[in-house]
Amino acid sequence: MGIAAPGLAPQFHLSKAMLGYVLSASPIGLFFGAFIGGRIADFRGRKQALLLSIVTFGVFQLVTAWAPGYPGLIAIRFICGLGLGGGLPNLIALTSESSGARNNLLNVVITAAGMPTGGALVSLIGYLAGPDSDWRLLFYVGGIAPLLLAPLIAVALPESSLFQRARSEALAGHLRLGVLHTLFDRARARATVLLWIAYFGTALMVYLLLNWLPGLMVAKGFTKPEAFLIQVLFNLGAAAGSIALGWLMQRRPSRALLFACYAGLALALLLIGSIGRDLALAATAAALVGTFLLGAQYILYGLCPSFYPTRTRGTGTGAAVAVGRLGSATGPYLGGQLLGAGASATHVLLSLLPVTGIAAAAAVMLLLLPRSADLRGEVAEP
Repeated sequence: MGIAAPGLAPQFHLSKAMLGYVLSASPIGLFFGAFIGGRIADFRGRKQALLLSIVTFGVFQLVTAWAPGYPGLIAIRFICGLGLGGGLPNLIALTSESSGARNNLLNVVITAAGMPTGGALVSLIGYLAGPDSDWRLLFYVGGIAPLLLAPLIAVALPESSLFQRARSEALAGHLRLGVLHTLFDRARARATVLLWIAYFGTALMVYLLLNWLPGLMVAKGFTKPEAFLIQVLFNLGAAAGSIALGWLMQRRPSRALLFACYAGLALALLLIGSIGRDLALAATAAALVGTFLLGAQYILYGLCPSFYPTRTRGTGTGAAVAVGRLGSATGPYLGGQLLGAGASATHVLLSLLPVTGIAAAAAVMLLLLPRSADLRGEVAEP
């Protein structure tokens, strides 16, 4: 949506504040979709929930290209978010459980890095198509690709054996844990709260930048193609950098490394916020922001499943992702409100620094807490 926004907004006669609501509609859907998808996964399986999610967001990505107007656009983006939201917690849980303890965090990071890789591809399409291209092209690509992927997943992707075993044991013992017990049992309450704080703050920054970075760069004097190129570097930095950071965290788990991600993010935000119209420097700063921001987020994704037992891991992971989606919705809305109130691009970027500090504190404290035995492995000791 961030790449499509410069072409979409004039067609629907959207003010900056109205565009903020459109950009927030999908993340709000992501909030509900993540929690619902996690619960479906604990009852029906990770694979079935993932397939339902993929088909839903594929269909409604396509429908976005044919939106009838402003209210319809908001409704379509909300339903698209429902589908997309259900996918992430199941990708996290399925990858983590299929990997076992040895490489579960790294493999989750590699899986999650597919998202900025896809984002870089969309940014590249926008850049190559030029500033006068039809914004609908992005949603044709974004809708057809998952619908082509769904049959392959249905045939080739195995269900989690850990989940199947845990469900059999739960059925044999007539065990069904409620949501509140899953999230706020005395042994897990602190982990849940810290995960939620870290997820919310980090996702707020991710989605504000994913949706507003091209517009912010245009406001700083760059052309639209240059802004798209900066967005490409942001996503490529996120994909490559997050994998490198995930590998380091898997091999040498450390609170210092996670803190370094947020400290590097703060410095990169200061850099991109303060520079003038220097394309090379802006692209470099954007790549660093993507590296540290998405690196921190994906490390949190990799850690989250290890704080919940297998039989309720979908619910725990889905709830954390859902709270992160509140941050996802808040980020684009906050960006729209700040810009609508007359804030400069620099002020918007620097406003993320306090959020960085809060998320960093919660993430580092999280690593002091115990984790689930079946996924503890090499990340057990911070």
